Formats: sequence, structure tokens, C-alpha cells
Amino acid sequence: MTISITRRAIAHIVRSFAYFLWTIDFCASFKTIFYVLFMVYAGILFAISRADLGDVMNGALMSVNYIQPVQTSYQNIYPLKIGGQDRPNISSIAAAVYDRGSGKILYSKSPDIRLAPASTTKLMTALVALELYTSDEIVTVPYFCTNVDSTKAWLPAEEKFKAQDLITTMLIGSAGDAACALATSKVSYSEFVGKMNEKAKELGMKNTNFVNPIGLDGFKGVHYSTVSDLYALALVSLSNDVVKNTVSTIEFTIKSLSSDFSYKVTNTNRLLWEIPGSVGIKTGTTVGAGEVLMYEWKDDKRDLVIIVMGSEDRFRDTKILLDWSLENYVWD
Repeated sequence: MTISITRRAIAHIVRSFAYFLWTIDFCASFKTIFYVLFMVYAGILFAISRADLGDVMNGALMSVNYIQPVQTSYQNIYPLKIGGQDRPNISSIAAAVYDRGSGKILYSKSPDIRLAPASTTKLMTALVALELYTSDEIVTVPYFCTNVDSTKAWLPAEEKFKAQDLITTMLIGSAGDAACALATSKVSYSEFVGKMNEKAKELGMKNTNFVNPIGLDGFKGVHYSTVSDLYALALVSLSNDVVKNTVSTIEFTIKSLSSDFSYKVTNTNRLLWEIPGSVGIKTGTTVGAGEVLMYEWKDDKRDLVIIVMGSEDRFRDTKILLDWSLENYVWD
């Protein structure tokens, strides 16, 4: 609120005060009183002339600003914690529950500790492969890729496949031989891994380092990530229509373009058919990593991403975190 006094009002006040002084002088005829009052009058004029007059060009003497009441917004307070249950007890070394709509963290346990990500690595492999290949581009499987120490789709050496089919097989069945073929057909193995790390930096994954496209542990823990970084990877992956649609698929049969070879893979994320509302997204298991799971659950008003690393039972831990979140938070 602003109150303004114009120059016209000032003139009126000064003129009235002068009349008052003349009246006093006429009635009292005391020069001393007149002198004192005149000095007071002069002091007032001097104070006015030195005051911060605000926008003088617009005729304003001064303005008094009152702070407007702060409008309380309830738009960003949800999800709101209402339950009093203790934090759930899970086996995972690190974990977090993220509300994707608001970005709020509903549960957190050591989210920035570096741990092996296992086959969740293949999400980054898929993102890089999608930038390198067109969907119908032909990829030939090198012999050494048939011997990788990983879950495999048993792709025969020198067989030809569509790049998109290899990406699908890799994400659904966590096939390491498919990941290896994608990482060696167009650029060198080291160049592909370099692109994975460049992409990680672009996504703000500050505590992540990849040394292979498969998710193998590497030597002395050099292949690592964190719960926080995997969440960044999850958001980008779920924003990619190809990846999002693939990780929600339960089964897929890959077929060779050069023979009658075919192989059916089943999604390694069993929560897809165990929990209604499951979206995906990727599992991982190695000796060094333990069990890892990046998981999304969604309904009409809620969208949760749960990540567990270093778990003894990733599916059980994820169910516990999902149930606890839904019981202790409200969304409207």
C-alpha cells in the first residue's frame, strides 16, 4: 500500500503555518516568540527540502510502503508425511525413494556412497547405443562377446541382428552378449565406454565411473555409481520412449537376420507382474554389487522411483519401501 502527499498539499500546509505565525505575531507582539517560531518554521522547510522525496518528477513527497501479507501456497507441500511409522528396516546398503512429480525424497539411506551398479549399467549402454545406431541398423556379434561372464541370450558368433533387437534383449533379459555386441560394432570398446562416461557427466552423475558396458564389477571397485546418480540415470531413461517402453515389456524373442536362430528372454524384474502399477526399470546382480534394483511404480496421482543398492533381497526391500511410502504419505 502506498500513501503520497503532492506538492499542492505541501504548499497548503506551508501557507497555513505562515498564517498561523502572522496571527501569533500580531496578537503577542513579542519579537522573541516570533523569532523562535520563525526558526522552527525554517527548520521544517529545511527538513522537507533534505528529505527523500521519492519520485519528485511525479509530484510525490514521500511514500510509505507496507509489506503485503505473504500468500501461502499449498501446491508444493505434497506429498505430505502423515504416518508415524518408524523408518523401514531393509538389507540394502544404500537406498532411496523419490517422488518423481515433486522431486522430493521420501526415504534416504546413504544415497551418495559409491557402490557397484551391476547391470543397471546397461541403461547407460542403451542410451549411448540409441545415439550411435538407427533401429534397423545391422550389428554382427563378435566371437569374444559370446564368452562374456554375464547373463546371456546365447547369441551365436558372427550372427547378424537389428540394433534395436539387441537393445531390447539387453534391457529385458539383461543380456551381456548383446551389450558387448552393441559396444564393439560401430566404435571400439574403449570409445564406447568413454561415451558412457561422457554421458554420465552430462547428466550430472558426479560419483559414477564406468569401465565396461555390461555392469561387471571391474578391478578394485573402479566400476561404481551411487543411488543419487542412478536416480539421474533413471529420469533420463524413463524420458526416452524407447527405453521406457522396453523396460516395461515382460517377454521378447530375438531373431537372427542371418539364420533361423531365435531366443526368448523374460524381464528380470519380477515386480512387473507381482505388483500392479509397476513400470520398470532395471535389475542388476554381481558378486561385488550384491543385488541392485531401479524401480518405478505409478498410478493416477503418484509416481515413485525406488533404488536399492547392495541388497540381500532387492525385491523384498523395494516392496517394503513402497508400502511404507504409500502408508506414510498423502498426495492431496
